[in-house]
Amino acid sequence: MTSKPTRWSFRRRQLAYAGLSALFLIVLAGCTYRGAIDQPVTLKFTWFSYLNGDDMRQVCTAGSPDSFRLVYNGSYNEQLRTYEVVGDGAGGGNYIARVMRGGGLRLSQFTLRNPQAVAGWTVSQTHLSPDQMVALTAALADSGAFAPSPRGLRMASEQFYWISAACREGQFYFNAWVYPSERFARLTFPAALFGYDQTGLAVNPPRQVPPIERASSTTGIGERDLHFGLEVGDNGLVAGPTAF
Repeated sequence: MTSKPTRWSFRRRQLAYAGLSALFLIVLAGCTYRGAIDQPVTLKFTWFSYLNGDDMRQVCTAGSPDSFRLVYNGSYNEQLRTYEVVGDGAGGGNYIARVMRGGGLRLSQFTLRNPQAVAGWTVSQTHLSPDQMVALTAALADSGAFAPSPRGLRMASEQFYWISAACREGQFYFNAWVYPSERFARLTFPAALFGYDQTGLAVNPPRQVPPIERASSTTGIGERDLHFGLEVGDNGLVAGPTAF
């Protein structure tokens, strides 16, 4: 005969989950991205640093090739899309698109026996001509990617938003746009990026996510997906992910 879980046992599960969530947030905030985003562990433990463009900041100096990293958070636990373009030294650029269904940090799938649990990108690559590189750079400029970042903007993991990290003419730029907003509606670079995307995976279209949904996404009884928030500071993200 199986006994029913008591209110106390359920509360202990909640506390255990909260502790695990806090641990992941601490790890996320403390690990610096150094490449290999395709690796599950790299994705799990350096996502914040990847979004913040920490690796790009270190090498963005006079004479560096222009490089762009654009990330679409299509509700973290539903879809992630990243686009990286690096100048080839001849006016063109090498373009990589990555798409993942479901977030790379689902606590319900994490175990000590399998810390790399279920994470994988669908990837496509192509080369952009000098004219295509110029057009993409212009779209980024029109969208405000090289303008001052919107200090104080907050983004929850369940929301839909774009984050950009860019090295242009030796200067690093960071920006972000959350849906719905006038700034998001004026974006023109997504269409350019999607035009070269050969992953074959449709874009998860943005929708408004009410506050109650941001804090209550679940994968089953007592198993919540990781919920975290990001805040924009001066030309980057503030401190690290938070559980707001």
